[in-house]
Amino acid sequence: MTITSEEHILVINPGAFGEEVYDVLRELPFVASLTIIPADGYGGRSHPAREITAEEWARTTVLFTGRTLPPSPEAAPNLKYVQLYSAGSNQLHNMPFYHASNNVIYATASGTHGPVISEWVILMMLAFFHNSDYYPKWQSEARWGDDSEFKRPVIDQIGRTLGVLGYGAIGRQTARVAKALGMKVVAHSFSSPPKKERVEVAVPNSGDPDGSIPEIWYTGIEGLDDFFSSGIDVLVVAAPFTPDTAKIINRKTLAKLKGAYIINIARGGLIDTDDLVEAAESGLIAGAALDVTDPEPLPDGHKLWSVKNISISPHISGRFVGYENRVTNIAVHNIKQLRAGKPIINMVDKAKGY
Repeated sequence: MTITSEEHILVINPGAFGEEVYDVLRELPFVASLTIIPADGYGGRSHPAREITAEEWARTTVLFTGRTLPPSPEAAPNLKYVQLYSAGSNQLHNMPFYHASNNVIYATASGTHGPVISEWVILMMLAFFHNSDYYPKWQSEARWGDDSEFKRPVIDQIGRTLGVLGYGAIGRQTARVAKALGMKVVAHSFSSPPKKERVEVAVPNSGDPDGSIPEIWYTGIEGLDDFFSSGIDVLVVAAPFTPDTAKIINRKTLAKLKGAYIINIARGGLIDTDDLVEAAESGLIAGAALDVTDPEPLPDGHKLWSVKNISISPHISGRFVGYENRVTNIAVHNIKQLRAGKPIINMVDKAKGY
């Protein structure tokens, strides 16, 4: 499929992103107009700060967006390509335009977050197993503490097993860093293990493009039980959120993960919150680090706030300086590919949900 010979690009620009990054779009010889509308919120959770006019929708051929789509296919008859700011697309799945726009190609920002979120995963893992929360406490008390006060023994990660549920860009980069720490990596993917070289536009030379890092691969729904029973010490939840993966971490799963530390950077709905709380409080699992929760935002008074071996952050692991540059690089690459009738990266498969 090719897109039109003259492009009219509409950018719904999240509030934290500098507009100058889109200058590269103005410089493309086939771009006739570029409209940038400020938005409130970050990345895939942003909303336009003003109403988009009928004229703006009507001429748009390329759309950069978090979760705002045209009101109807008739309102945006020229739209051919949508560049999302998020690594997933689940925020669109209930929108009528998404289901009705069969002639529109959607692409995610997969690859943008790999380095920063993998670093966050390692940060949380090491902070937990090194009891690092004691250090600022001791300093604030002007006291030379002692490791006898630690609530758990310090454990280094060499030789331990990292399980990656969802071996996309984030999972691949996390595996790469974990292997450098001396960890064994096992992986699960819902499709056949991707072991072929692929174009990495957002962060070249990152991740695990040929899929060589995992010592063991598990695939499909049928491979989940063996994956969860493979002796995982640290589980990274990085799978897309779909009807098939909703509450995939539950009482049954947690029993197979006995003693593991669970880190969720995907979507809160992948974990049954009540079952996780029960497992953490009973000591069935070592604990958890949640950058995403169900519900989200986590309301005041929710029981997750008070579980001592669960740490919570406000869906912030993917924030970093330069985010918009990487997303724009993906879009420029894909627009050029589409115009040449060539394959693109990160295209959303509506049947799979990601």
